[in-house]
Amino acid sequence: MVHASKVKKRVQKRGKVRRLVKLGIPKKPVARIVTVADLMTKDIIPVNPFATLDKVAEIFLSKSITGAPVLEKNFFIGEISKTDILNIVQKNSLEELTDEDKKILSSIKVADVMKKPICIELTAPAEEAEEMMTKHNISRLLVLDKKKNLVGIITKTDLMKGRSKEEIKKIVSTKVDDMLTILEKRGCETFKELSMQLGVPESVIENWCKVLEDHGLVEIEYPAIGNPSVRIKYKV
Repeated sequence: MVHASKVKKRVQKRGKVRRLVKLGIPKKPVARIVTVADLMTKDIIPVNPFATLDKVAEIFLSKSITGAPVLEKNFFIGEISKTDILNIVQKNSLEELTDEDKKILSSIKVADVMKKPICIELTAPAEEAEEMMTKHNISRLLVLDKKKNLVGIITKTDLMKGRSKEEIKKIVSTKVDDMLTILEKRGCETFKELSMQLGVPESVIENWCKVLEDHGLVEIEYPAIGNPSVRIKYKV
């Protein structure tokens, strides 16, 4: 014969189990893999294969981009980068283009220099995108969905957005480190001044600052008149 106290304990134990099942036992959090879709840029700025390179250079400068997919009648047929243009006139930046350079570029069409792009799937891990960029020595990948439709672009800058502040400070280039050092000393500086001191285009300075701003390291200020500036936010 089972003692009454034992029966009571069993009932209490079963009641506890039921409550746990009803409430749900908390599970250990599973680290989510960051994918290309999480970081890519969806706003695609395409160019026409029959556009001349001087016009493409103007688009790159006005939109602060370094490359674009080539579309013809909504079909994706290639890619062109800033480097493709600069190599023709042997310049280091689009800001350095002279009237003579632009004249040369006006006689060359996108179709003459565009390349077959390197693509990655929408659902691929961000780490895979970084490995592909390193392997092929490129700074961007075009992103395709399962049906091979072009849905975005992912760049090295986009990949930085998926990193922590500590990781960013470890992997940023020497010039970005130099830029942070300047800001730590002065507190605030204009894009133009940073561009002159570091020897890189203002558009590049702006891209670096946008990434750092996303992580709360700096704050960009766009005045109504004058050159944009960036201010350090973290305590030195």
